[in-house]
Amino acid sequence: MNNKRELLAVWLILTFVLVLVGCEAGGKSEKGKNSDSLQPAADKPKEPVTLTFYNPNSGDLKEDWMAQYGNAIQKKFPHITVNYVQSPDTNPAGHLANMISAQEPIDVILNADTNHYRLITPFKFEYDMTELVKKHNFDLNRLEQSTVDAVRALSKGGLYALPFKMNVLSLMYNKDLFDKFGVPYPKDGMTWDETYELAKTMTRKEGETQYRGFLTQSYNIAWMNQMSLGFADPKSDKPLLYSDDRWGQFVRNFNRFYEIPGNALAETNFRGVSNAFLVNKVAAMYAYTIPTTKQDVNWDMVSLPEFSHLRGVGSQAMLTLAYVTSISKHKDDAFEAIAYMTSDEYQMNISKQALGLPVVKTPAVKDAFGIDNPNLQGKNLKSLTSNKPAAPFQQSAYQAITNNQLEKIWYQLGKGQMDVNTALRTASEMAEKEIANLKSSGQ
Repeated sequence: MNNKRELLAVWLILTFVLVLVGCEAGGKSEKGKNSDSLQPAADKPKEPVTLTFYNPNSGDLKEDWMAQYGNAIQKKFPHITVNYVQSPDTNPAGHLANMISAQEPIDVILNADTNHYRLITPFKFEYDMTELVKKHNFDLNRLEQSTVDAVRALSKGGLYALPFKMNVLSLMYNKDLFDKFGVPYPKDGMTWDETYELAKTMTRKEGETQYRGFLTQSYNIAWMNQMSLGFADPKSDKPLLYSDDRWGQFVRNFNRFYEIPGNALAETNFRGVSNAFLVNKVAAMYAYTIPTTKQDVNWDMVSLPEFSHLRGVGSQAMLTLAYVTSISKHKDDAFEAIAYMTSDEYQMNISKQALGLPVVKTPAVKDAFGIDNPNLQGKNLKSLTSNKPAAPFQQSAYQAITNNQLEKIWYQLGKGQMDVNTALRTASEMAEKEIANLKSSGQ
């Protein structure tokens, strides 16, 4: 009897254990099923999309642009095909109008900030990307603050574009001329007063050749001015050249160079000023953006001279912007593409080839500027980023028109044909008439 009871007890224990094991196995099975069901599904491949990138610069060949920019976008985003379209001539506004009439797609416009009111606002391409920035967790703090501020100034506080490269002004000098006359080279961090004294020393005549101490491009030195001066009041549209006394201070600073005997502005156009330094090699110093192609002149550069009351402040940056247009049907894809153009990876390529100065703060990217460009080897490239870019000026739809009038007068001013006050008053009056004419014609 006792044996039967013992066998029954053992049998009950074994049965209980088997039930527990079965339940545990079943529990594990269910747990496994539940775990699998919580795993995220693999990302579905994105639908193929073609993005049209429009470049108003007729000189940028498709093959070059794709090699420098477009191919990298397609490699990063395999579902994107880049359709590169450029203006066929020097009238991109007319070409854009024809594309819109034909209902051709334009997803991204690559545009200089100087052309915002010429190529963006007339066609109502403005699209505030603020929500896209939030949606895609884009970090604007990675970008140089001055570039973001400049875009916001164009965007009425919003964000119509992302900057992807920029240029600043520097002071180039002809090493052979300084060697010829035994004068020490210019240095980083000079003031305009020091540069003026150096220009007097380098302005001299030898035989039939008149050497010029200093030249600059009036349009660019004004547009990128270190004093952050605006051209027209954004509220009243009135030109500021004569009413804002700081313009007189700014223009006098440069006009005194042309008052040096032998250094009067002999040129009558943009190209002539450039050729005096790069081609004819008679100008000792030249304030402008540096060339990245091979030049015959033996040149180097230092930081743009500073105003004594604005030490450490360089020129404003001239930006190249990427706009997602209001008419794009692929705004998310377009934004991801231009956001990638600001990535360290993409910016490093721009920086190394010297396609433009990078817009990111990353030191390694900034330090890489020009290292893969054979035409810039041995140049003082650090000088380009040694100064803080000047703050952007207040934006007006008529700023370029006002600067155009200043440029016209500047050539006369530099020849000694009028004084600074008369020049600024005349340029302001000319701009006011031009603005009135445009308004009356509905522009």
